[in-house]
Amino acid sequence: MNQTFDRDRISQPDRESQGSSLQKRRSWAARPMRQDACRVHGFSMIELLIVLICIIILMAIAIPSVTGLARSFRIGGDTREIAALLNLARLRAAADYTHARVYVNLSANTYHLEVWNKASACWQTFEDSNSCTQITSPVAPLAPGDTFGFGSIATGPTGAAPAQAPACISGVAGPSPGSTTSNTACIEFNSRTYPVDSTNKVVASDAIYIQNAEGYQAIALSVSGQPAQYRYNGSAWVQF
Repeated sequence: MNQTFDRDRISQPDRESQGSSLQKRRSWAARPMRQDACRVHGFSMIELLIVLICIIILMAIAIPSVTGLARSFRIGGDTREIAALLNLARLRAAADYTHARVYVNLSANTYHLEVWNKASACWQTFEDSNSCTQITSPVAPLAPGDTFGFGSIATGPTGAAPAQAPACISGVAGPSPGSTTSNTACIEFNSRTYPVDSTNKVVASDAIYIQNAEGYQAIALSVSGQPAQYRYNGSAWVQF
């Protein structure tokens, strides 16, 4: 029994020392792992500043391009909308066997379609339930930043000096066109879908010009009344 007691007494310190050594090894092994974890999950102030500077540089490069692209989309959309409205005016004139026109307010930068009401002898805004009403609804505005105009350009898409379509008249084109309305431009079609002036004579020089900070665009008519869309590239008009 004494021998067993002594053996246990002798082996006891060995076990304790082994456990202590194991704990020390585990402790030293865990320290680098905790430090590495901190390095993986954190960023230094210099790294954050570098990323921030890169973002600012990219934004400075991208914002002007995006802004210019947005302006191009806006003026292009207005040009297409007015061209489509001119085609609709031709169809309404033929379908109702009357006159129809696209009415442009140069001051308010709005436009809409009107049809000559033969029964009441007056212009009526298309799709307006009231007869003989003008400039009510539906009236479409140009996109923000777009206005009617052509700046200092000397030549239009047809080769002549640029000019907005003639001012709108209170009556229908023919013997009694009536008075004109200032700060307006109208392209009027007869029942055969030809563009006409206030005397009901077929013309092929009417155009509507739009401008914004990105450039100039125009909708010009041929003698048949078909609208064509143009973009000014800085030296000449290009059809698109």
